[in-house]
Amino acid sequence: MVRPPVVTEIELGQSSAAAVSETPVNASLGPAWVRPLAMALLAISTVGVVWMLWQHREIYGSFGAAPDSPPVAGALVLGVIAVMSLAVVVLRPERGNLHALVKTSAVWSVAMLVGMMLAWTAVFRADRQDAWHGAPVTSETEVDAYLAANTPPGANPIRIPTGVLVQSMEFLNGDNVQMTGYIWQRFAPDTPPDLARGVVLPEAVEEAYDMTEAYRYEENGVETIGWYFAAVLRQPFEYAEFPFDEQDPWLRLWPREFSQDVILVPDFAAYTSSDPASFPGVEREFVYSGWTPMYAGFSYSNQPYDTSFGIGDASARLNLPGLYFNLVLERSFVGPFFEHFIFAIAAACLLFGLLVLTTDDEHLKSRFQLTTSGVLGAATGLFFAVILKHNQLRGGVGSRGVTYIEVIPIILYLMIVVVVLNAILLASPVKIRFIEHRNNLLPKLAYWPVLLGLVFASTLAVLFRN
Repeated sequence: MVRPPVVTEIELGQSSAAAVSETPVNASLGPAWVRPLAMALLAISTVGVVWMLWQHREIYGSFGAAPDSPPVAGALVLGVIAVMSLAVVVLRPERGNLHALVKTSAVWSVAMLVGMMLAWTAVFRADRQDAWHGAPVTSETEVDAYLAANTPPGANPIRIPTGVLVQSMEFLNGDNVQMTGYIWQRFAPDTPPDLARGVVLPEAVEEAYDMTEAYRYEENGVETIGWYFAAVLRQPFEYAEFPFDEQDPWLRLWPREFSQDVILVPDFAAYTSSDPASFPGVEREFVYSGWTPMYAGFSYSNQPYDTSFGIGDASARLNLPGLYFNLVLERSFVGPFFEHFIFAIAAACLLFGLLVLTTDDEHLKSRFQLTTSGVLGAATGLFFAVILKHNQLRGGVGSRGVTYIEVIPIILYLMIVVVVLNAILLASPVKIRFIEHRNNLLPKLAYWPVLLGLVFASTLAVLFRN
C-alpha cells in the first residue's frame, strides 16, 4: 500500500515563503471607490462632449465652422477625461498590478497626445479672415457702403482709384517686414491739376516718400501713373501662437495730397478677380519662405488723428478712412516642427531615461552605473542644452512676449528640476511614500501623462483663447 507523501512543516514554510515572494511587492486591491468614480466620470464626460459639440453647432451653425472655438476646447478636454476614465474602468490599475499600471499610464499619455494633435488640427482648419486689418472690401458696392457709413457728414472727398501689386515680401525681424512692388493711381479728367500725385507709406522706416515713377499712361482723358516701391515697414506683429500663428503684413496707403480732402479707393477694374482667395495684387511667382498664403486684398480702417498736421485748425479737419492692402499669411508648421519639436521630443525621452534608471536598489545601481551625482550631472547638461535651444528660438522669432512653442522648454525646465529632486529625495534619509513606493515606480508612471498633460493644457489655453 502506497502512503501519501508527508508534507513536513519545513517544506510548508518554504512553499509559503515562495508564494509570498511571487506576490508583487506592496500590491493591493486599492480603494474600492476608484472604479465607481471612474465610471461616473466616464458617463459625465461623455454627456459633456455631446453637449459641448451641440453648443458649438448652435453658436456657429455647423460643426465645421470655427473649429478653434471654446466649445471645441471643452469637448477635447472632456473627451480626454472620458478616455482616461475608461482606461481605469477596463484596466483596473487600483489593484496594483504592474502591467495594469503601465498600460493605464500609456493610455493616459496617448489620450493627451491625441487631444493635443486634434487641437492642432482644429487650429489649422480655422478660417483666418479675422486677421485682416480693418474691414475687407471686395467690390465697388462694398466700398460705397463702407464710405457712406464712415465718412463724416457733409464731406465730399476726391476719390482716387489706387492699385497695388506686391512682388516680394520678407520678414526681417519680429517687427520689420520688407516689401517691393508697384503702386498705381488713375486720375480722372476732373481731378484738380494742382492735386499732388502719389501715395505715402506711413509705416515705412525710411522710404515713405521714396518711390520711382515706372510709367505714365493716358487714355480717354484718364491719366494713370505707376510707381515702383521698395520699403521696410515697421508693424506690430503678434507671435503668441507661434508656430500656428497667422500674420497680415499690410500696406497702409495715404494720399500724398494733404491740403485737400482725398480718399483712396481700390482700383478693382485693374484686377481680373477681387476674390481674396485668388490673391489679387500678389505676384504669381511669389516666394513665401515658410509661409502659406491665405488671402489678399483691400480693406478700410478708420484711424482718427488728433492733429491737423499743421494745415488749418484740428477741429475742422476731416478724419477719412484709410485704405490698406493686406496679405494674410499662415506659418508653415513643418519647419518649426523639425527645428524645435524634434529636439523637445528627444530631450523629453532622454530625461525619461534618467528617471527610469533612478533607483535605490543597490544591485540595480551597480548594473546601471548611475548614481545621484550622475543624474545631477546628466540633467545639468540637458538643462543647458534646452536653454541654448530656447535662446535660439527667442532670437529667431523676435517676440516680446512668450510664444506657444516656448511653453515646451519651460515645461522641460520644470521636469528636469523634478527629476533631479526625485533622485536626491530617493537617496536621502527622508522617506516619501510616493517616491519610495515600489522602487520609485509612481514618478516613472506619472512622467509622460504629466508632461503631455501640461503641453495639452497650454495648447488649449493659448490657441483657443477666442
